[in-house]
Amino acid sequence: MHTQSNLVVANAFTHKYKKDLKLGSVVYIPIMTEGSASDVTPGTEPTAANASATGTSITVNQWKEHTVEISDMADVEDHAEYLSNAAKSSAYVINKVIDRYVSSLISTLGGSTYPNSDGDTFTDETFISMVESLDTEDVPDDGRFVLADPSTKSDMLKIDKFVRQDYINGAPTTNGKFGMLYGANVLITNNLTPTTVGSYGVYAHPNAIGVVIQGGPRARLWDLGYKFVTKIITDTFYGSAVIRSTFGKAFYTRSY
Repeated sequence: MHTQSNLVVANAFTHKYKKDLKLGSVVYIPIMTEGSASDVTPGTEPTAANASATGTSITVNQWKEHTVEISDMADVEDHAEYLSNAAKSSAYVINKVIDRYVSSLISTLGGSTYPNSDGDTFTDETFISMVESLDTEDVPDDGRFVLADPSTKSDMLKIDKFVRQDYINGAPTTNGKFGMLYGANVLITNNLTPTTVGSYGVYAHPNAIGVVIQGGPRARLWDLGYKFVTKIITDTFYGSAVIRSTFGKAFYTRSY
């Protein structure tokens, strides 16, 4: 269990579309567009505009499983602890697969253009340019976050004002949360998609990517007496898609 890295990628983005999956495997999402006001002319009917000119969808087309087993020859006293830890381990395997699946979409955010080069050290200037990119697109400030890997964390620790800001209200915490930069949570994980030298990190709003996870992870215990083994099968089915590409800006990390 101590080797398990932080699972933060999928949780960072919005899961609100899960409830919209009523029947079938596709969630259709209207993307609202900003309209423009017109002059009022008394006696003239105003021209209606379509508030949703574009749309997208999330298809739940991924189904993954992980299975562990214990032989009847094992000591009975060890069964309970082994099966409990095996269930946790299987759930982690499944969640990590989801994390990496969602992270594969990060490189497309912000039009697949990046504020730095592959293998560059993360700098204050890099972060400020990404903030400007989202501000220019009228992306809400609330909920913004940075997803990065351990090399970026090391780079941030060398920037004095980042360190002072991060530690002023206490030490970095658990579940991948390293601290905050200018109001954005910094989340550190090993599950980002590698590039040639580093990985694809991102500065984003949760609505940049939508995640739908159905039916899991669910763990089921099967006593296969005729085979003299007990199995735990953990599975889930899920899907993810970019909802608003302008709500995120991908960047390169220094290494992976």
